[in-house]
Amino acid sequence: MPSHWTTYTTANAYLNQGLIRTSWPEPNERPGLCRREWMERFLDLIDHPQRHYPAVHVAGTSGKGSTATMIAALLRASGLRTGLHVTPYLQVATEKLAIDGHYVSADEFAALIDWLRPLAERFRGPDVPMHGIGSVAITLECFRRQRVDIAVVEAGVGGRKDITNVVNTKVAVIGPIGYDHIKTLGPSLEEIAWHKAGVIRPGCAAAVVLDGAGRAAAEEQAKQVGVPLTVLRADRYTYRLDHTGHARLDYFGDRLTIRDVRLAMPGAFQAQNAALALAALELLNEQLPAHDDLAAALAAARLPGRGEWLQLADGPKLLFDGAHNPDKLSALGQMLATDKRRIHLVYGTLRSHPPGAATLALASRAASLTVTEPDVYAKAPCPATELALQFPGAIAVERPEDAIARALGQAANDDIVLVTGSLYLVGQVRNAYYPAEQVLSQGTSWPS
Repeated sequence: MPSHWTTYTTANAYLNQGLIRTSWPEPNERPGLCRREWMERFLDLIDHPQRHYPAVHVAGTSGKGSTATMIAALLRASGLRTGLHVTPYLQVATEKLAIDGHYVSADEFAALIDWLRPLAERFRGPDVPMHGIGSVAITLECFRRQRVDIAVVEAGVGGRKDITNVVNTKVAVIGPIGYDHIKTLGPSLEEIAWHKAGVIRPGCAAAVVLDGAGRAAAEEQAKQVGVPLTVLRADRYTYRLDHTGHARLDYFGDRLTIRDVRLAMPGAFQAQNAALALAALELLNEQLPAHDDLAAALAAARLPGRGEWLQLADGPKLLFDGAHNPDKLSALGQMLATDKRRIHLVYGTLRSHPPGAATLALASRAASLTVTEPDVYAKAPCPATELALQFPGAIAVERPEDAIARALGQAANDDIVLVTGSLYLVGQVRNAYYPAEQVLSQGTSWPS
């Protein structure tokens, strides 16, 4: 095994096994302080690295990782040294620590863990969510060490009480609001939207919210804290899908007009994410980059495992999409609605995200269905044998590697093999095509 891989796995073992407490209750049920308050106390101990740079804080139920990635690409096109934090990672933890589009090295990651360890040992306790604190702390410290001009940070769960809601927010961005993490955020859209709106904090320069379910909560929060709010309405952008399923976007902002930009990530919903990113850029930059530079940035901005196609040299097309909530699964179904090719579905999920109507609708279109189990430290999968009982004709295959092999064996060369249900599952299957060791060593999810 390469030495850089040993360096990485040793460091990551402390961040995971060394700091996780599997018996902790859900964040809203923990005694004492909320997650953000614990993080604020830890920041006092580490001298507040987040104060060294402004940040864009991105919240929402679906699409916030894609939106954050697009914002970071647009800021790089503006000439700013940009840090990007998205969550969760698929294959290696350094995916959460991107500087100008490249993940930090194994040595840099290990140095951050060495910095964290004595501080974490001083701070940890039975009620302290130390794993989350540690993950965010090394991100904030990494960006300080790398002297970024600006950071783009995706919120984890919700926003108001989330552990990331400590950044020096210059612009807050809130995307689509839907049902997810209801044990933590509440069963109603109003409660979920209230949590998301909490990323609009006193001191923000501005905020942008998608017109829809979260608008009322964002308007109320912006009014309370005295922050100007931009509402991204449907008349601000139009799009059309090309023959490959990629959106070609026209955006009509207050200071910026973009026409006919082909987005890197497929799906109509990505036009909405790109429009949010452009609206955020308008609020951030006094001097906007040239149209061609912005178009090139959006045409290259992509995330692994989100509408990601892979054409095998001798076989079918693979589609990786970690759709784990009803909105994402519905969007995936819409993206494939007009595709006439047969679909062979590989599906697996965590016990905390059981399948619902959107999953059943997607499964009903599959020519074959293989259910499997993502392997995630301290997170229980939904057993494949239980899943198989919920889907007529499904075959349970416990190991993802065996599940994808079965699906490929069922598929003809002009079929689609779709892997979905969990980003963790996508990451495991992806290892066969983009080995994690190479992702780490080359600092990209698409190693050569």
